[in-house]
Amino acid sequence: MNLRSAFLAVTALICAAPALAQATPEAAIARFVTLANAGELTAPEGQALLTGEAREMASDAKSNLPAADRVITIDKDSAVARIVLRGNRGEEADAYFFLDKTQAGWAVSAYRRMAMSGMTMQMLEEMKKRPTLPLEDQLMKRNLELTLSSDGQLRTWFTANKPAIETLLKTYERQPAPRAPALDRDPAPGLGPTLKALGLTAVEDVGDGVRVTIGGMMDNTVGFFRAGPSGPPTISASEFIWVEDLGGGWHLFRTT
Repeated sequence: MNLRSAFLAVTALICAAPALAQATPEAAIARFVTLANAGELTAPEGQALLTGEAREMASDAKSNLPAADRVITIDKDSAVARIVLRGNRGEEADAYFFLDKTQAGWAVSAYRRMAMSGMTMQMLEEMKKRPTLPLEDQLMKRNLELTLSSDGQLRTWFTANKPAIETLLKTYERQPAPRAPALDRDPAPGLGPTLKALGLTAVEDVGDGVRVTIGGMMDNTVGFFRAGPSGPPTISASEFIWVEDLGGGWHLFRTT
């Protein structure tokens, strides 16, 4: 290669580098979706857009991802984007993509989704097929439907049921401190039965806030958090994978 050709090659690489770097989390997740849908995450540009475990798990399989519907900045070096996955029958599920700010720009670092067992989903489908259900099964069905709801569906549900939840918390907070968690199986008037009727499983003090749990499996849970003076939990790929402000000190949360 002569000197002029070498110079042109280096110039081309320098000019191409900024095209790979993404200046914002929004730009990074948008480019990620484009490359994932084209099956190009293992190509050079795709690899430049990934870091950490996301790069290790990259595949050249083509996806069918829609655009992210919301991006939350966690701090100056990290963010999370939500993508709403929709099935053929209109069902919704949320996927969360974590992004880190690297020396080259923003990159996707991890993917999270609240895990639910196939048995849980099958149980709900079987319940939906039955024209009538005993009261206990009706209450279980309500809880399963909420647990499997998307963030958007839960926001709508929370708005409609906020007065009932606030009343539940007033009853809970009248208990002498330190308060034990109230569970849906707790027979205490105004706590267990009310939780079960709403489709919830527990209410408990967490730090200076109060957590109302809908349900889940093991450490994969979803619910609502009323923040105290220290604020809501911090989003991370290792515990609270999503925390969304619902107003009035309330937040929607998911853990994994």
